[in-house]
Amino acid sequence: MIKVLNVISGLNHAGTEAVVMNYYRNIDRTKIQFDFLVLNLGDGYYEDEILRLGGNIYKIPSFRQNPLKNISAKKKFFKKHAKEYAFVEVHSPSALRYAYCKLAKKFGLKKVIFHIHNSSDEKGVLIWHARKQLKKYCDEIVTCSQRAAITVMGEEADKIVYNAIDYSSYCFNEQLRNEIRNYYHITEQQKVIGQIGRYSAVKNHLFSLEAFAVAVKKDASLILLLKGFGELETVISEKIQSLGLDGKVIMAGNEFEASQLYSAFDLLILPSLYEGLPMVLVEAQANGLRALVSDCVSDETNISGYITFLGLEQNKWSDAFLNGENFARIPSGFDFLQTNYNIVKEAEKRQKDYMGGSE
Repeated sequence: MIKVLNVISGLNHAGTEAVVMNYYRNIDRTKIQFDFLVLNLGDGYYEDEILRLGGNIYKIPSFRQNPLKNISAKKKFFKKHAKEYAFVEVHSPSALRYAYCKLAKKFGLKKVIFHIHNSSDEKGVLIWHARKQLKKYCDEIVTCSQRAAITVMGEEADKIVYNAIDYSSYCFNEQLRNEIRNYYHITEQQKVIGQIGRYSAVKNHLFSLEAFAVAVKKDASLILLLKGFGELETVISEKIQSLGLDGKVIMAGNEFEASQLYSAFDLLILPSLYEGLPMVLVEAQANGLRALVSDCVSDETNISGYITFLGLEQNKWSDAFLNGENFARIPSGFDFLQTNYNIVKEAEKRQKDYMGGSE
C-alpha cells in the first residue's frame, strides 16, 4: 500500500480540507492511504471520518500557536515517521511552509509535493527565500489554478490538481429548493442572491451589502442570503441594520448545509478581494447557478461559460443585481460530469499520479 502524508493547517469544514477529503473518499483506499499531520492542537470537523476511512491523525502546534514547540515537534515527527511514507503533500497558500518539505527530504521521504490551494499577497525577502527553498526541496509543485501558483511561487506550478467535487451532492433539487425557501418564508416570485463564505474581510461582505442596498430599492423582490461564520459576523449584522435591510438579508445559521442552499438560490455572488480557485464556484455551477464574481478571481473558474466577472465598483454590482438574465439557470447543454471537476474522474487521475510516482 502507498501511504501519503498530508501536512495541513486544520481539519475544519473549509475549502482546502474539503478538496483533500473529496480525493480521499474517492481514491482506492486498498491501494493508497492518507494520513494527516495537522498544524493545530484543536479538534477538527473531519476527524471522525478520517479515522473511519483508515487514516491516522497526528497533531503538533502551529508556529503561530507556539513557535518553539512547533520547531521541535515537526523535527521529531519527521525523524520518527518520514520513512513510512511514499509521499508527503504539504498543503498551503504560503511559501513559508517550506520547512516541512525540507524536513521530509532530510529524513528520507521519497517524494515531496507542495500543493497550492489559494492565492497569496505575501512579498519581500523572506518570500523570495522561501520560494527558492521550495524549488530546492520539492519534487513537484501542484496547484488548484495557475493564477494562484504565480502569486505564491512567482511562476506556474508543474501540474493542476482540480478542486473536483461529487456532483450528486450539489446537483439541483427542486424539493429541497421549496423546503428551504418555505423555511425562510421566501416566495417563488422573490429572487435570491446567495453568498457563501467565511465572514472575513477578504470575502467582502460589506461591499455586497452596500451594492444590494442600492439594488433592492429598485427591485423589492430581491433577497440576499448569506451563509458563513467568522470574525466579522457581528460587524455584518450591524451593517445590515444600519442600511435598513432587515427582512431583506438573511444570515443563515446551521439549519441547512451550504451544499443544500444552492438549490434555493437564483444567483451566486463572490466579490472576494482574492481567491485561489474557490470551491463555492465549482459547486454552484454543478447546481446550475450563474455567478457574479470579482475580477480578482481567476477566469479558470468559469467552467460553464456562465460566470460574469466584474470590477469592484459598487454600481456595476447593483446594476447586475437588477439584470434578470443573471437569474436564469445555466442551460441544460452544460454537462458538469464531462469537466475536470468531476471527482470520480479526477481521483482516478490522482491515484495514477501517486502509483506512478512511487515507483
